[in-house]
Amino acid sequence: MMATPHMLAGAAIGRGLRRAWLAWPVAFGTHFLLDLTPHLDEHAMFGVEHGGPTPVEATVGILNFVLGLVLVGWLVWRQPDRRVMLGGAIFAILIDVIEKIPPLGTWFMVWPGTAWITQFHHAFQHNVAPSRWPLGIGTQVAVVALSLAVVLHRRPAATNSCRGGGC
Repeated sequence: MMATPHMLAGAAIGRGLRRAWLAWPVAFGTHFLLDLTPHLDEHAMFGVEHGGPTPVEATVGILNFVLGLVLVGWLVWRQPDRRVMLGGAIFAILIDVIEKIPPLGTWFMVWPGTAWITQFHHAFQHNVAPSRWPLGIGTQVAVVALSLAVVLHRRPAATNSCRGGGC
C-alpha cells in the first residue's frame, strides 16, 4: 500500500485511541493488516520484479511519503491529540521507512534479530497487477476516506451530568 493511506490510518488510530502507549503499537500493527488488503503500490506500477527500486519507483515513493507527511501535518496541526496522531502516522509507515533507508534497511533485513520482521512483512503482501488498478486503488481510497472521517470528526462537547441536581 502507498505511504499516504498508511499514514492517515495511523493518524486516525491516534485520534481514536488518544494514548500513545496504545495507539503507536496498534498503528504499527495496522501496517501489516493494510498490506494484507489488495492494493497497488509504486513497485507494482514502476518497479522491476525481483529487482531494486527503479528511479521512477523511488521518486513516486518519496513524493507519496512527503504528501503523506504534509497532509497528516496539516490535518492534525490544531488538534488536541496531535502528538499521538503524528506518532501514529509515523509508526504506521515505520517498517517501510526502515527497510528503504540504506544502509539501515540492508542491515535490518539481514540481521537475525530483525530479519524475521521483514520476512513477515513481505510474506503476505497482496499487491495486485496494474491491470487490476480499480481494486488496487479502490482499497486505498477507502482507507483514506475512512481515516479522514475519523481524523476530521468533531467530538461532542462535554456535558455536565450534574445539571438539575442529578449528582
